[in-house]
Amino acid sequence: MTESVREMVTKRRGNRKPKADDVIPKAPSGKKRGRPPGQYAAQLALQELMYTHPDKEKVINEVFRAALDEDHKNQAACLKIVTDRLIPISGFEKLRGSNAIQINISTVGEPKVSGTVIEGGDLAEIEDDAD
Repeated sequence: MTESVREMVTKRRGNRKPKADDVIPKAPSGKKRGRPPGQYAAQLALQELMYTHPDKEKVINEVFRAALDEDHKNQAACLKIVTDRLIPISGFEKLRGSNAIQINISTVGEPKVSGTVIEGGDLAEIEDDAD
């Protein structure tokens, strides 16, 4: 009997969370999850080609030229490429020393509230005075 994903998720297994195999259906036989075999090797080959290509400086100069050209149709994409390479976010995270988000809210002393309490009848008088 096959169960739907919703039934597997709602099925209680004590006080612990369900296992990944219970929530995510298994891949059909013969198929694997994740990247296809050989993809990492292809990425390394492409990276090596980019580092050793004789025209790599020409490509970099063209990206910079497009990023600085106000009328270029791909200026935004080139600016993002240049910015991501020149100012990577991970560098700021390393300087900060932690990856956690911290929010600190602090006050100094007791807040001072001044004014008078307005009752229902007094409110109409104040609105008339404001007009």
